[in-house]
Amino acid sequence: MYDNVAIFVDYDNIYWTLSKGYMHDPDCEDPSKNLFEKLTSTYNRDNIRVFKSYADYEQIKSNLTSLQKKRIQIRHVYANGKKEQGRKNSSDIELCLDAIELCNENPNISCFVFVTADSDMIPIMSRLMYKGKRVELYSISSATSKQFDMNRYAHEHVDLLDFLGIETKEYDLDTLIEPALRAIKGWTDKYETDKSRFLGDPVLKELFQNELSIPQDIGSQLIERLVVEKLIEKQSKEFFHRNLNQTSKKPSNKLTTKGLEKISTVSDVAIAEVKSGASQAASAKE
Repeated sequence: MYDNVAIFVDYDNIYWTLSKGYMHDPDCEDPSKNLFEKLTSTYNRDNIRVFKSYADYEQIKSNLTSLQKKRIQIRHVYANGKKEQGRKNSSDIELCLDAIELCNENPNISCFVFVTADSDMIPIMSRLMYKGKRVELYSISSATSKQFDMNRYAHEHVDLLDFLGIETKEYDLDTLIEPALRAIKGWTDKYETDKSRFLGDPVLKELFQNELSIPQDIGSQLIERLVVEKLIEKQSKEFFHRNLNQTSKKPSNKLTTKGLEKISTVSDVAIAEVKSGASQAASAKE
């Protein structure tokens, strides 16, 4: 075990990968599945000299007080409204600059720990190894670019799914189509005339996550499948911007006639099966 450890968490990267792909909050209440608690336990709090977490915290659902109580040094990386990839790149740059600066200013740091799934970390890990530092990597193997073998640039690699005890699950899109269509119909029935809401893809993925208990990555695949099979389509919906006090058109997902018919067909079959079962039960009594 190394006495002087520096831990750098690419939280923008890890947060979105775990939340969208596995419905897991890295800072969850369960200590055995909490990223920060587990890292602190692994390296021993007294040996950790630096523990930094990088993200645009305005964009992620994270309790900053909870992180600070764990003695995590918050590095808020303002991404200026950039999309997800832009935010990740901003965090990467800040993290790498801080790591190399720490290496130059504090030669006593003997072990550098990187928590990321991004191949952009390869140059800094390689540089630190050349400087004689111990480099350890925590990442999600399935989420790392297959073009790069990041294990070559670290003395030890740990898969975060195993480290946090996150179970992977296979999803059958065929079984999700009918409940997905019902979820969309339920949303439409409730909000179709509400000009403050529209069912864009991000909202639809969140709806699927809540209603079907599936990760948003699977939700994206499901949306694509529904579009390909012409079960849903985008339709312009009037949307009222409260801040701007004006109305505009927004693309909102809606069931097609084929999608509505599919739900009706499933319902008719279910009703027929119930009636058949009741009839058989009555005959048996006779």
